[in-house]
Amino acid sequence: MQVTRLLLLLVAAILLTAAKSHQESQPIFPPQFTKERIVGGEEAAPGLAPYQVSLQTLKGQHFCGGTIIDEKWIITASHCVISQTPDKIKILTGTQDLKDNTTSAYYYPDKIVMHCNYNSPAYANDIALIRLNDSINFNDVTSKVDYDYAVMKADDELILTGWGTLSLGGMVPSKLQTLKVKYVPYEMCKEKHNNSSWVDVGHLCTFNDKGKGACHGDSGGPLVHDGKLVALVNWGRPCAQGYPDAHAKISYYHDFIRTTLSNCDKETTEKPGATTQPSLDF
Repeated sequence: MQVTRLLLLLVAAILLTAAKSHQESQPIFPPQFTKERIVGGEEAAPGLAPYQVSLQTLKGQHFCGGTIIDEKWIITASHCVISQTPDKIKILTGTQDLKDNTTSAYYYPDKIVMHCNYNSPAYANDIALIRLNDSINFNDVTSKVDYDYAVMKADDELILTGWGTLSLGGMVPSKLQTLKVKYVPYEMCKEKHNNSSWVDVGHLCTFNDKGKGACHGDSGGPLVHDGKLVALVNWGRPCAQGYPDAHAKISYYHDFIRTTLSNCDKETTEKPGATTQPSLDF
C-alpha cells in the first residue's frame, strides 16, 4: 500500500512538472478584444507613427494594431481578423490617444484578405490585409508607411508601437506606447525558443530586455526600421519574459502584399486554411 501511494505521488509530481513546463513554453492567445499595452515602453512622442491604426469593435473597443500602407489598405496579423467580418469592425486613424477625437477619423472595411496558409504550419503566415470602403485622408497626423526589404543585421534597432498591455493582465492605456527593440537573427531566435517549429523563416525576431516587449493588444501592429515597415507583431511568450518576440517579416510576404493590393488575389472574406487559432500569441 505504501509503495503504491509513493508511486502515485511520483506520477502526480511528474505530471504537474510537465504541465507547468508546457504552460510556460506557450504564448497565450488573448481573450477576444483585449485592450492592453506594450510592456516596459513609454508614451509615444507627438507625431510618432502617423501610420499606426487601431482595429476596433463597432462599440469602439481596441483589440489589435495595424498599419496604413495605402490610401485604402491596412496591414495587420491574420489572428486579429480570423473571427471577424468587414461589417463587424472599424479602423481608427489619426490619433495617439484612443479617447481623443480631435484629429482622429474612423474608416470601415469592405474586404478582409488573410494569407491562404495562415497557421499552416502553426504560427506561420500570420499576416492579413484589410481594404477600406473609402480612401484615407492623409494629413499631418495620418499617413502611410513604405516597406523596407533591406537585410537586417544583429542589433539593428526597430521601433515598436501599440496600445497593448503594460503587463500580462495589466491596465488599459488610452495613449500610444512605444519601445525600441533590437533585431535578433533567425538562428539565434530559434535557439532561444528551444528550436521550436513556431519560429520559421517568415518571422523577424526582436528583443530588448526581460520586462520589455510586446503584449496582448499589440498584435498586428508595426515594427519600423529607419522609418520603414519591416514587420508586424505576431506572437511571443507573454509578456516580456526574456525571450525574443516573433513577427511577420514584410519582405518575406512581398508577393502576398503586392498581388492583394493589385487585386490579383481571390476576392474573399473567408479564412482559407485557418480553421483553428494557435494557442500562443499576443
